[in-house]
Amino acid sequence: MSRREVTRIEPRSAVRVGFFIGLVIGLLFGLYSAALLKGMSESSLSLLGGADAAQIKSLGSVSTIFLMIFMGLIGALLHSLIAGLCAIVYNLSARMFGGLEYHVEEIPESGSTTSDHAEND
Repeated sequence: MSRREVTRIEPRSAVRVGFFIGLVIGLLFGLYSAALLKGMSESSLSLLGGADAAQIKSLGSVSTIFLMIFMGLIGALLHSLIAGLCAIVYNLSARMFGGLEYHVEEIPESGSTTSDHAEND
């Protein structure tokens, strides 16, 4: 078993991962928001006023797709910004206090047996 330590996270890769995750979450949240607004405007117990409900009822599928894309881009921007900042803060704290440690254990291949593995050592 060997011990390893993560001493640095590249901020550029953290931003890329944060952008992708934010895009997916933002698209799903935009779709949910559009469906929720549409449902609220069509319900008989409308929480919105009459004029607001009429405007939301007029939203078509193009508006729903636009809302999904807009929320996806906003989510991607925020998540990539947060991921980049977290990577920078982690790098600073890892430099001062040490990084995260993890243990790695080598597992023999599925085709070999324990006696074959013992002979090779």
